[in-house]
Amino acid sequence: MKRLPVLILVLLILAGRTVRADVSWRTVRTEHFIIHYAAGAESTADRARASAEKWYSILSAKLKFAPVGITPIYLYPDRPTFSDATGFEPGDPIVGIAHTRTFRVRVDASGGFADVEHIIPHELVHVFVSRRLRGYAVRLPLWMHEGLAKYLANDWSGPDVDLLSDAATGGGIMPLQQISRVFPTDDRGRSIAYVESYSAVRYLVEKYSFQAILDLFTELEKNSTFDTALFYSIGQEPAKFDQEWRDFLWEKYNLARWTRFGSAVAWIVMAILAVLAFRSRLMRKRRKALEMEEEERPRRWRPADSNRGALNRGDTESTDDDGNG
Repeated sequence: MKRLPVLILVLLILAGRTVRADVSWRTVRTEHFIIHYAAGAESTADRARASAEKWYSILSAKLKFAPVGITPIYLYPDRPTFSDATGFEPGDPIVGIAHTRTFRVRVDASGGFADVEHIIPHELVHVFVSRRLRGYAVRLPLWMHEGLAKYLANDWSGPDVDLLSDAATGGGIMPLQQISRVFPTDDRGRSIAYVESYSAVRYLVEKYSFQAILDLFTELEKNSTFDTALFYSIGQEPAKFDQEWRDFLWEKYNLARWTRFGSAVAWIVMAILAVLAFRSRLMRKRRKALEMEEEERPRRWRPADSNRGALNRGDTESTDDDGNG
């Protein structure tokens, strides 16, 4: 199954130039952003500007935190330019980067893998969380960083659902501790790590409320460890929460699978019964038709019956002659 390119959080400043000298760059400023783009990409810059300001308002309200200052966003016009600026190979499935120290956002704006409207919200979540927590952001496990980014940016799709279901029913779910600091390097493993992260964060929010996330941030800002902050916010240690969430996945997807299987069997049985009932009705109709045909068929003429009738008529006529003579 083809997967959309993943969006990543970079915890260290990557080497590489911010912009290429052989590209003619332009700049547009908004209230909260400065957007750098290549000449001729004004339409892309306008879309990025609108998306960035829209999601600034959404995330400020959701996280109850409004970053001050200007966030720079770099829109790279093609994969080679993006690769040159970030240090990633052009074939790497990466389309956006948020630097958690400089708060720069770098976007592959070529549109070859994803639109800027899809990339920018995800990366802005990383910027908001990093600015809110400052140096304490490194205490958040990677699964929570990425889960929050996908959850808050509504970065969830049908293929994500299918992948999570396949992993849950096929024993492919990794413990959250395993993806706390690094994600798998293979495409499928990394994709599963992202959908797991989203699922875990969504489960936490739906069971304990989004306020639990804000409480966790507050506790981290007191110099607490993540384990302590999570226990403070939801009353569960990470290992206990992990098991609780995995049990939830098993019930949701495995039971759903058996329910779908049972429904499929029921439909098959009903279809077979319907066919048998149809055949039974058809056979009854055929028998009825034969019976009606037999009843309507005229009786065959038999000579014996004709002679007997003539004899009876002769007897009657003879009696009449005697009576008249």
